[in-house]
Amino acid sequence: MSPATPPSSTSLTLKTPRRFLFIASIGNPRPYRQTRHSAGHILLEALTPLLPARAPLVSSLSSNGPLFYKTWHSPSYMNESGPKLLRQFQSWLSSTQTETFKSVVQRGHVRVVATPERQHPEWQHPEWQIRGVDPVSLRQFSPTLVILHDELEAPLGKKASLRGHRGLISAFESLRGKGLYPPKKGGLGDLSVLRIGVGIGRPETRNRGDVADYVLAEMSPAELAAVRAAAVPVMEALADELYREGGEP
Repeated sequence: MSPATPPSSTSLTLKTPRRFLFIASIGNPRPYRQTRHSAGHILLEALTPLLPARAPLVSSLSSNGPLFYKTWHSPSYMNESGPKLLRQFQSWLSSTQTETFKSVVQRGHVRVVATPERQHPEWQHPEWQIRGVDPVSLRQFSPTLVILHDELEAPLGKKASLRGHRGLISAFESLRGKGLYPPKKGGLGDLSVLRIGVGIGRPETRNRGDVADYVLAEMSPAELAAVRAAAVPVMEALADELYREGGEP
């Protein structure tokens, strides 16, 4: 039996999100991929399966993946996150604005991808139809860069405050170098940057060596589970961002 189609997908106008999200995680590559410093990567891995049910919208002209978001794991070491993040983000900005926004979304070439989640009762009132807008009414490309990262000294697995660390410093220095941050009025659409830290706890002392050992230690199964569980509240924050109208988040 094939998945049932939500009533909204047969409506005259298929509504869509207002914003486009580039969701990037920063951390360390192997052999440090399961360490506390790579909590952002672990969070993104847990978050990725949740995204299609909240924005299951693709092009009716092709089947090249979701229209309104892209996920990306940084392959760099944490302290060198900025340059590659900048290149990937700029490439996504260019292609999404010209190929996705202008050629697909604004012309109404949007459809709902077939997924098993359509059997769920919430699909009787799908979020994109309730919170979304007619794609033809969108007048500008509104991108959001989401950076997922670890947050030292915050409670384990909790969405943390917006304090920076060296990986974020590298990322924001690269963005500033190209004039992308802070966003400028009259610049590229309505660019926003959303930082989401996930807590990894804290070492017993704050000595530099002890902190380095702590963040580069592998997570226990309980710690991994706590970080993965954070994907649920983070998904709610990203859904709010997808459908947010104007201004800074």
